[in-house]
Amino acid sequence: MNVRRVHAGPAGGFDVHRVAGEEPGRRVVVLGGVHGDETEGALAAGRLAFQPPSISRGVLEIVPVCHEAAFAADSRVSPIDGENLARVFPGDGGGTPTSRLAHHIYAEVLEGADLLIDLHTSGRNYDMPFLAGFRGESRDAGTLGERAARAFGADFVWRHQGRSVGRTTSVVDQSIYCEAPGSGRTDHGTVDAYVTGVERVLDELEMIVGPPRRSTPQVRVTGGGDLDRDMISVSRGGVFLSFVGRGERIESGRLLGSVIDVAGRTLEDLFAPSAGYVMALKGRSPVRPGDLVICLAAADGSSEPS
Repeated sequence: MNVRRVHAGPAGGFDVHRVAGEEPGRRVVVLGGVHGDETEGALAAGRLAFQPPSISRGVLEIVPVCHEAAFAADSRVSPIDGENLARVFPGDGGGTPTSRLAHHIYAEVLEGADLLIDLHTSGRNYDMPFLAGFRGESRDAGTLGERAARAFGADFVWRHQGRSVGRTTSVVDQSIYCEAPGSGRTDHGTVDAYVTGVERVLDELEMIVGPPRRSTPQVRVTGGGDLDRDMISVSRGGVFLSFVGRGERIESGRLLGSVIDVAGRTLEDLFAPSAGYVMALKGRSPVRPGDLVICLAAADGSSEPS
């Protein structure tokens, strides 16, 4: 195990843990703590860093906490400049503190990586099922990202055709990100599932030794996953009451939720424009006109687990 410290300007820095096998192979990067209020990913990455799997081939690099200032502040965004680290990649070495931090993460860790595994959770802002997302133009193309997403073993595998500019996954061609339900409290089960998921991916890539690590069947979905854009919005302000739950399968025309006022009067109803699955819900109920509240994804081929 080799550990090096990278200094990244006013936003601080980060530690990179490196484990190398005796045989050449792929370089896989695991990131935690891109958002400071998503503790499960940071704890899972930390466990992998300090209790690393036995790597026989290739290189595993882990950054347990990418944004240490945000992690210390329990904040999704930087307490220094208010920026969201997951929206500014590849960064700018002469830019804002957050942009400089992204630049160092990209230049020192991500550039040239064969695969990125970015560990997130839905935090306090959203409610999402356990999922692994990847970028792919078609189903069953067999890309490294698709193989990793399926091997991870999440309940859902979410394929996105587009590239969301500014995300960590936008700067590494083959990459996956993971989400899980979050309520503010740290879920030990999610930490365990993330560690196991990373080990499954390393096993899929034949980088570790030991017994095979198999994942269970998953529901495969497709659609836009940019929660700044690809969600259904409300047109009225008030309190949004959702009538569906994360991961739920819904039919076209289903009543998804309503905006009500403090007297309980319905101001607006939202209906599903098509059949699919609920992949994200706004975490808090108060809404203003234009707020994004629900993200749906279509079944990717068969709607049944495969």
